[in-house]
Amino acid sequence: MARFPIGQRIRHRRMENRISQTALAQDVGISAAYLNLIEHDKRQIGGALLGRIAACLDIDRRDLSGEEEGELIQELEAILRVQDLKGLDEDAAREMVARNADWAEALIILHRRYRNMSEQALALSDRLGQDPSLVALSHAILTQITSIRSFAEILQDVDDLEPASRQRFSGIIASQSDQLGSDARAMIELLSGDGGRPEGSSPEKETDDFIIWNRNYFPALEEAVDRLRGELGQLDERLGVSIADRLTERHGITLTFGNNDPALPPNVLNLDESAPEPTRRFRHARHLAGLEFGPLLEELVRDERLTKEESRDRARHALQSYAAAALLMPYDAFFEAAESERYDIERLAGRFRGSIEQVSHRLVTLRRPGSEGIPFSFLRVDPAGNISKPFSIPDLRMPRFGGACPLWALYEALGSPDRTVAQMAEMPGGDRYLFIARRVSRPTDGFRNPPTVHAIMLGCEAVNASRTVYGDGFQRPVVKTGFNCRSCPRERCGQRAVPPIRREPSQKSAD
Repeated sequence: MARFPIGQRIRHRRMENRISQTALAQDVGISAAYLNLIEHDKRQIGGALLGRIAACLDIDRRDLSGEEEGELIQELEAILRVQDLKGLDEDAAREMVARNADWAEALIILHRRYRNMSEQALALSDRLGQDPSLVALSHAILTQITSIRSFAEILQDVDDLEPASRQRFSGIIASQSDQLGSDARAMIELLSGDGGRPEGSSPEKETDDFIIWNRNYFPALEEAVDRLRGELGQLDERLGVSIADRLTERHGITLTFGNNDPALPPNVLNLDESAPEPTRRFRHARHLAGLEFGPLLEELVRDERLTKEESRDRARHALQSYAAAALLMPYDAFFEAAESERYDIERLAGRFRGSIEQVSHRLVTLRRPGSEGIPFSFLRVDPAGNISKPFSIPDLRMPRFGGACPLWALYEALGSPDRTVAQMAEMPGGDRYLFIARRVSRPTDGFRNPPTVHAIMLGCEAVNASRTVYGDGFQRPVVKTGFNCRSCPRERCGQRAVPPIRREPSQKSAD
């Protein structure tokens, strides 16, 4: 908790009451010099002395101690760090709360509203680029606006226009205006949907929303996995063997490799012969999770956000993968290793015998109160730019559809095999984030089956960069990026693919 500047509040209250420093010091039984140190926050006070000062100043002790304002200071400090506001520091945040807590709270509320509006704009950008109905309506509206403007300019600029032509052009403007109103209403209805929410949420989106709502942390599953691991009795390299034994001996599962029979019975788990060891262990653990935690998984997917059976199936599969990662990478051991290795994904993969992608996913789940890791967002993309597995944190929203900003480290990693790419990215609003990206691939069993290639990316606020190996002595230049082209106002970006829905103020005023 941030330290509240009690001394500043004492000083302001004393001056409001027109009490001299000497008089107050005498009333509470301390020297004027000591009170001066207190008022400049050079000495911390509490207990009886704080009570005597509060009584002399006719103010509630809790108002002086700042117990309720500590969170305000923390939030202001977070705004200063994220926005990288020049000329302001944490002392300024404390002083603002001490001088006027109401103004500090108002500033925080405004910042939250700004964040919410940014989130809505990004969500709208995603929908405008992907929803066929919205794309068609957007095109129609732009066409109608262009038509209305063109004929209106003719009516205004051509003084000797024939009456018949003037009447015809006026009729076209009226007709296009009516159609514009209809299309605008249709777009509003489409965007609003039922109860103000977008219509037709896909199973993928519902599953993503379900995971994000739970912050990608499921304590009931963590506890169930801990109990299962205790029964297996293995925490070392033999854990994979114990999982396989549990599948065969407890559940009667036959484990095979390279079996191409398309009609395998449900008690047979087959893996590709080319699958690497981390993939085999993970698939076995995921299958075991489905068998061991069936009732718990069903309880978790009975969620109001999952309105379709396909959504519940996808969520159930995601939770099985979550449980598999928790089984292979126990929370406490993995959290301690992540902190000691400073979130080096390659070293963590070696320690826990997992893949880079498995380790990255597990890092995102470190949200246990009291043992929280760095808050990471996550994104995966294939060589065609198709996005999957988006997970956002409050200040760093990952796009759900289409493509992200082409300047992100995610895309550089696709062309940089066997190398982790670190990037400090600055968003249009000034927020800075550390991006950590890596190309990952899955080998296949022959020429006819090309390898599966993706790039994955973790992202965190720049303030957390120093906690990672990737933030040490960062020498690469800060890259000015956006979230995607639609929402980014940087019109002069060489990678721009489509026009922005809003422009930078400096450019707008120059037009």
